[in-house]
Amino acid sequence: MGSMSRSEELIQELERSDYVVIGTPMHNFTVPSALKAWIDHVVRVRRTFDSTKEGYVGRLRDRPVFVAVSSGGRYSGERARQPDFLTPYLRAILGVIGLNDLTVFSIEGTAFGRDAVVEARIKTDQALEEYFRHLPVRPHCSGDVFP
Repeated sequence: MGSMSRSEELIQELERSDYVVIGTPMHNFTVPSALKAWIDHVVRVRRTFDSTKEGYVGRLRDRPVFVAVSSGGRYSGERARQPDFLTPYLRAILGVIGLNDLTVFSIEGTAFGRDAVVEARIKTDQALEEYFRHLPVRPHCSGDVFP
């Protein structure tokens, strides 16, 4: 399959979606190469965005985008010890194509041992529960957000 046909396939999949879920580790403070490759396939001038003299105009319908980020280090909060180029990059590049409704959940500090992983999971579980608790349950859903 050629690069353009793969790009078109991924864009059509994105166009059919009601929401987008991206699960990614943070590599060297930013997106890993596999996610960058997907981005390069779906961000196409005159297909998913237009470039005008006023700036970029996304051509995709906005929808919720949920991003789950795992990191060995800590990049947010008072214990942050590394920069975060991943989150602002994703907000900027997905915004170019019209996806502006991003919610980011993170599990950070996983390189600091078992206790740090347990603490990060609890914090992330609480953030997920808090976020999804306030959403209306759709009729076709079971209503169970967490298995």
